[in-house]
Amino acid sequence: MTLIKRKFIDFIKKTNVVKKINYNKFVFHFLFDLKNQHGEFKVNINTKCLVLSQYPGAETKGLGGLIAQHPKNFEVLCLTNGSNIEPRLGPLDSASLKKQQFQSVMKMIRIKGSKVFDIDSGTLKNHYSTFKKIDISEADYIFIPNVYDNNIDTIALIEHFRQILKDKEFKETLKIIMYESDYPLCAVDYYVNISPIIGTKKKMLEQYYCNYNYPNMVERLIGINAFRSMQYPKTEYCEVFMCFSVDEFLKIPMV
Repeated sequence: MTLIKRKFIDFIKKTNVVKKINYNKFVFHFLFDLKNQHGEFKVNINTKCLVLSQYPGAETKGLGGLIAQHPKNFEVLCLTNGSNIEPRLGPLDSASLKKQQFQSVMKMIRIKGSKVFDIDSGTLKNHYSTFKKIDISEADYIFIPNVYDNNIDTIALIEHFRQILKDKEFKETLKIIMYESDYPLCAVDYYVNISPIIGTKKKMLEQYYCNYNYPNMVERLIGINAFRSMQYPKTEYCEVFMCFSVDEFLKIPMV
């Protein structure tokens, strides 16, 4: 271990800074020697991908292009029903609308499997008994939102997910992939070129964010994909991800 690294770790321990900052992968690299791949994410014909979404629409914002490119490889589980997303509606009507939108998007791209759980927004922390029934045994990749999205249901999703990784069986080669939904990732390992399918992603987003209620929201969200493409030659739109082994993921400090 280098002297500068040893001093940095001593500083972390002495100041208890882990409770004061949001870790990003730069710190993970520094402390745990993680390798930054920074390559193109590939899905093979037999790859099995499970997406955990904290509310209807988060999965499309974060990886709608990737899912649309490989719908037969993906199962999408939305852990809450979106009961508080539409403030102009009551909880029941909001949940009904969001479920309808989610199902419409999944049908559009002919996804292999999808489900919206009947759990009200903001209450996922109380439903581990339902969460633990999720089958992770066959997944090669499990996609989860950015751990620092600062959304109450995202926090609950991450905490429940960490627990089932301790309680349930999964493949030794399982990788955990973080995607961007409410907040951008601080660092990335992999990207997907979604330029050829950007029109489909726009249509998916329009199901959730029509201009009447969300002026220019689709353009803003697609703008993030355009910005991300600046790092990768010969792309116009990209989705980006952060990849962890199970052991690496379980080391992430939760603040």
